[in-house]
Amino acid sequence: MKPCCLRILNAGMASGKTKPYEYTKQKEQTMKPTVLVSSYYDRGVTDIELNRLNPLAQVVRADVGRRLTETELLNQLAGVKAALISDEVFNERVFRSSPQLRMIAVDGVGVDSIDLDQATAHGVIVNNAPFVHEANGEFTVGLILAVIRKIIIADRGARTGQWNERTQYTGRDLKGSTLGLLGFGRNSRAVAQRLAGFGVNLLAYSPPPYADAAIARQLGVKLVGYDQLLAESDILSIHVTLTEQTRGMIDAAAIAKMKTGAYLINTSRGAVVDEPALIAALSNGKLAGAGLDVFTEEPPSVSNPLFKMDNVVATAHVGSDSFGAFSAVFKGAVDDILLLLQEKLPTHIINTEVLNHSNFINWRH
Repeated sequence: MKPCCLRILNAGMASGKTKPYEYTKQKEQTMKPTVLVSSYYDRGVTDIELNRLNPLAQVVRADVGRRLTETELLNQLAGVKAALISDEVFNERVFRSSPQLRMIAVDGVGVDSIDLDQATAHGVIVNNAPFVHEANGEFTVGLILAVIRKIIIADRGARTGQWNERTQYTGRDLKGSTLGLLGFGRNSRAVAQRLAGFGVNLLAYSPPPYADAAIARQLGVKLVGYDQLLAESDILSIHVTLTEQTRGMIDAAAIAKMKTGAYLINTSRGAVVDEPALIAALSNGKLAGAGLDVFTEEPPSVSNPLFKMDNVVATAHVGSDSFGAFSAVFKGAVDDILLLLQEKLPTHIINTEVLNHSNFINWRH
């Protein structure tokens, strides 16, 4: 506290206007650990959960409606113990400059914007909130239908007086189609569950660790190899996390193995798909259409050729954006941050090796 402030406080106490415990309460308030929140979801939903942090932490909001730049992030992280983030980039410089940081909680599942090795080396827990699969499953089915039944094209036509242009609105039947699921985690399974009543043939391929065969049978999904998935799918829906192994997985060679006239749906990460190869395939008729909730660069440039294609339905990475998902994600994230603040281990740690770091070696499990 500045000397001038101390003089004012002492004067107040001497006159009987300020009680001694008021300074103690103020001091305790300033000593609370700081939790930074950069997520920019609907506050009407998220603040209900974030308010539970107030007894144990000082919550600082830094939601600017977009991803924070590195400079902005570094400024905001000063003195922060835990950060609840969207998709900010955490690299070696950020970790080195944030020695008090002990936890990064992401407001979803993907952690590909975080250097996990550096997080572990600097003793920072990376925690996710795997509660978005139900919303993502619903959205994926909606995106599939929008693309193959040309719903967006029909909407535009109805609005512009093209009521009788029926041929341009005719789409593919979902019933009887073969839908391939690339990846078989929570999101993929949620899609399979929702497609059960549509009469589709479901295939799935999962990179190691491989999919659970018993769950696949229960959901009516046939597990196949990667090449078979590409060759037999009328609709390929992508549900893998972004890793060095999956980056660019759907490239020109993979697309060449797909059926001519197939559709591609991506609600996972844009970089799983080689975007120039996808643009070429959509332009030359190899692929009939695509539904894209994610892009290699986000936000994408408005001049992206994909935005000029009528056979593409594009959305702004909102596949998991529902009120129910928001509530579940922030409840789970806050639960885990509260555990951290009480020196207990969170329940959704991604980089489990960090528990060997001296920051956590004596913490209660």
